[in-house]
Amino acid sequence: MEERVLQSIPEISSRVRNVFRFGPFNLSVAERVLKRGEEVLSIGGRAFDLLSVLVERAGEVISHKELIARAWPDVTVEEANLRVHISALRKVLGDGLDGARYISNVAGRGYCFVMAVARTPPQPAGTDIASRTHNLPARLATMLGLDQTVRQLLAKLSAGRFVSIVGPAGVGKTMVAIAIAHTLFAEFDGAVFFVHLGALAESRLVSIAVASALGSVGRAEDPFHRLLDFLGDRKALLVLDNCDHHVDAVAQLVERVLNEAPQTRILVTTREALRAKDEHVHMLLALETAPDDPGLRAAEALRYPAVHY
Repeated sequence: MEERVLQSIPEISSRVRNVFRFGPFNLSVAERVLKRGEEVLSIGGRAFDLLSVLVERAGEVISHKELIARAWPDVTVEEANLRVHISALRKVLGDGLDGARYISNVAGRGYCFVMAVARTPPQPAGTDIASRTHNLPARLATMLGLDQTVRQLLAKLSAGRFVSIVGPAGVGKTMVAIAIAHTLFAEFDGAVFFVHLGALAESRLVSIAVASALGSVGRAEDPFHRLLDFLGDRKALLVLDNCDHHVDAVAQLVERVLNEAPQTRILVTTREALRAKDEHVHMLLALETAPDDPGLRAAEALRYPAVHY
């Protein structure tokens, strides 16, 4: 069974590491980065999830219900939230400028990505772990309502090696973690690694996913020992995002890393505490959200901090 699990990793990696090219843009789903040329564009996590599914299925009409399920899993939201984020995406992409069309609204059905999309093949599986560049998603230019939280968490991570950002879906946990990772990038000499665990189907893949974020994983090797071989006494920061469905597996991994890699610090985002040894929990409360008003304009809705996350 373990062999089959390991063999599935190259297939997962091939899918998520693809880079999609359309117009002047490049979209890396794995690294959660959108670029226009060499410029990294700042978009919220929900908007990124929407853009990813639209681009991955370009030319296909995707229903409002499916898009909401992709961007707000396990959360009930109104279609107004979807419209706000689609509007923000169109603005970032310059939809409609100089005749360029990206996202089309199909009345009564959903949205469709109408720009031609090219897919760049993934990196070879044998890439050296030590030469891998950082995989941090882009940091938002502004952190409405969360600046003080970032400062508090930086202090906690300085005082301890393991901090969990805990709170319900949609409060900005991931954006806060990304902001902290960028802030500490120079301090850790670039050894800052972001691992999104929300897409994993099985908890047994957690160690493989974390090791893969630092480079490729050989099938015959124990992924956790490969991870430790890289970390060793290196000063590093691991950001483990969206651990909700794999709490026990992440807790076990974190405890082992903290015990065997003395210079590594770990930042986790999750809806419930891991209850692991030496965990410092920071509860993140919900931000002010836009009122449920069908007549609310997109520009007005964007004044509310929660809409951005």
